[in-house]
Amino acid sequence: MRLKAIEVFNAVMLTGTVSGAARLLHVTQPAVTQALQHAEQQLGYVLFSRQRQRLVPTREAQALYPEVQRLMSQLESVRRLAVALGSGADSELRVLIVPSLAVRALPDALQRFRTRYPDMPVSIRSLHSNEIARAIALQEGDVGIVYGSPGHAAVHEELVATGRLVCVSRVGGAGADKRATVTMEEVLRVPLIRIDERDPLGAMLADQWARLEMAPQAGITVQTHHIAMVLAEQGFGPAIIDSFTAQASRSDTLHVRALLPEVPVEVRALLPQGQRSPQPVADFIAAFREVTDAGSRTS
Repeated sequence: MRLKAIEVFNAVMLTGTVSGAARLLHVTQPAVTQALQHAEQQLGYVLFSRQRQRLVPTREAQALYPEVQRLMSQLESVRRLAVALGSGADSELRVLIVPSLAVRALPDALQRFRTRYPDMPVSIRSLHSNEIARAIALQEGDVGIVYGSPGHAAVHEELVATGRLVCVSRVGGAGADKRATVTMEEVLRVPLIRIDERDPLGAMLADQWARLEMAPQAGITVQTHHIAMVLAEQGFGPAIIDSFTAQASRSDTLHVRALLPEVPVEVRALLPQGQRSPQPVADFIAAFREVTDAGSRTS
């Protein structure tokens, strides 16, 4: 199948009609019909049967579709990269950052950055670490700020700061005390607010529990460290989060304790591999390093 026929096939699978596919592709209905007929002649079998004015995929079409979806996803990545390369990246600073670090560390870093670049436009997107790595590889951002190391071959990494895991809970809540430290075993005695294991730190915690042959009690699972912290502050249970997120809280009702044994947490900057970063990107990373390093010394 040629690329044009594959695009038509995908459009019909999505819309279910020739007219819908034509609107999606911005072509005429006869062009869609002709492309389908030509593809079927080449393949030697029918891709769709007509039922009540809709095109119903045959068994062969259903078998082809997952591979077509993967190909279309790759094509979209190529298009996105092509647009990014011609978007004039030098005209603004494009920052991709994990949600929890966008709450306090990012505004503090931007304040420092603005002293040197008061008029530079800045765009900010909040994504999860793995999504940021893929976007940086496609040059959809100038710099990404993530937890840990995504290990993407097309991405260069720079260590920004090293913190640690902490336990946060509501002051005066169940199991609360005035100690500055708490062990993993103690935390797991009550239902825990967990970080989803698709998050790098969530995966790190799951690995720690497996090594210690422990398992948390059933509780609440969330996607971001900041949400975990807010729920812990409201008394839904303790949460294990990174020390950088804990610094974002200005609440007197949140108790923060160092977790034992200590588990380090790294914040890294991601950059497109093989490219020299513009000076504003380097200065933004330096600003972010300054605010996170200052926070790690006071935590």
